[in-house]
Amino acid sequence: MIGLLLILLLIVVLLSFRIFYENHTFVMRYYEVKKKMGSQDEGGWKIVFLSDLHNKEYGSGNQRLLDAIRREAPDLILVGGDMLIRSTGEKSEHAAAFLERLPAIAPVYCANGNHEQKMKECEETYGEAYRKYRKRLADSGIHMLENEADTIWIRGQRMQIGGLEIPVSFFTKQFPWKHHETYREESPEKQMPGQFDLRPVSEGGPYKILLAHQALYAETYAGWGMDLVLCGHLHGGVVRLPGIGGVISPQLTLFPKYSGEHSRFRDCDIIVSKGLGGHSIPIRLFNRAEVIVIRQKS
Repeated sequence: MIGLLLILLLIVVLLSFRIFYENHTFVMRYYEVKKKMGSQDEGGWKIVFLSDLHNKEYGSGNQRLLDAIRREAPDLILVGGDMLIRSTGEKSEHAAAFLERLPAIAPVYCANGNHEQKMKECEETYGEAYRKYRKRLADSGIHMLENEADTIWIRGQRMQIGGLEIPVSFFTKQFPWKHHETYREESPEKQMPGQFDLRPVSEGGPYKILLAHQALYAETYAGWGMDLVLCGHLHGGVVRLPGIGGVISPQLTLFPKYSGEHSRFRDCDIIVSKGLGGHSIPIRLFNRAEVIVIRQKS
């Protein structure tokens, strides 16, 4: 009996050390996407995708994180939201100070997560915190996308990058799946009128990237005609099991289909970030925080 208790105690200690380690380190995660048929681009572009920092710092001023991104020399940096923790402003400083240094590395496009969105929707609670945060980022040269899409050229590839503004109600723990029908009946033309050229790349359309924080609806976004969908929010499922993936979502659903991986749905690449930080109960187990690097196959 004593031997069994000692073994259990050892397991608890080892898991505690592992959780501590995973909460204070990150990895670079590399994914490749295929060049689209009909594309005239030079190929070989590289995108860094960041999500769910939640005000985490890796070294003073997030220097370790900045250095890792800089070493990749990306053509583009995309930010998927929840970089701060919602507050009246005091919990946004680390995130803002980090983000405003990114445009010196590459062009930066940023969409909101549920934390930024709640600050925006609930001014009676958070005051002008979101507007001040947004202005600070925009003044630093970051392109803020709120149901908007911008057209850019990267290595000869015409791209359209959109940021979907997802209402806070789409993140509730009560019946989150009800919104699937809402989105199925809609399209980018209803969400972001006139923002996307929906022609396929093979027909002369741009390569379309959608930043959409809530990964529960990833296949719906892909069905809108996107070439690449980038999501976050699920923090990798907190604990990851080999061959299964993430265990639980913030909506308290077990084994979410998309929680931290690269998948394909129809002709669209779906990449879900495991995030860089956490909040409330910051547990990570077999689920390293990550910076995602997306490279196009030439």
